[in-house]
Amino acid sequence: KHCWYGYPKQHVTTDIWWYYMIELGFYWSLIFSLVIDNKRKDFVEMIVHHVATILLMTLSWANNMVRVGTLVLAVHDAVDYWMEGAKMTKYMKYHRLCDALFVVFTIVWFITRICIYPLRIIRSTAFEADTIIVFFPMYYIYNALLCILQVLHFIWFYMICCLVYEFVTTGKVEKDERSETEPEATDEDEEVKNVEGKNQVK
Repeated sequence: KHCWYGYPKQHVTTDIWWYYMIELGFYWSLIFSLVIDNKRKDFVEMIVHHVATILLMTLSWANNMVRVGTLVLAVHDAVDYWMEGAKMTKYMKYHRLCDALFVVFTIVWFITRICIYPLRIIRSTAFEADTIIVFFPMYYIYNALLCILQVLHFIWFYMICCLVYEFVTTGKVEKDERSETEPEATDEDEEVKNVEGKNQVK
């Protein structure tokens, strides 16, 4: 409720200003990197997520909803460190550490994005704010964008659960659920590769 007390005259400290600007620059960079990166099955979802996040940050800053905006950022950032750590350990072939980090990542994702985000933040913006501040048109757009993010959270959590199920039943994960399926190499492709390899040797 303290996100709404004293609205719209809420002081923004220097560290929060930097937090917002760095995060905004980060999400813009993610949009550009998606274009040159390998496309995954959730490419559209990622674009929607990044655009929605940038709009939320811009609108919340312009309308001085920085308190709740900071909470949204913090909830999302809490899971990223574990995900990146799991990726790094996988590339380094530290499989046990990777599995441990993936378990922590799944638990933190569930707590922050499936529990805290909808039950505390969206609940506050949808119901508590109404009793403290006067609604205005931009507020409904802001709430709709928050709900779009939650739908994406459920989609990605389903993918995470598929990976967990595969790990529990088989003891290993062959590939990321988001990875785009690649066509299997045919005999002709192998032959071409062998010829090219011989030519390079010559």
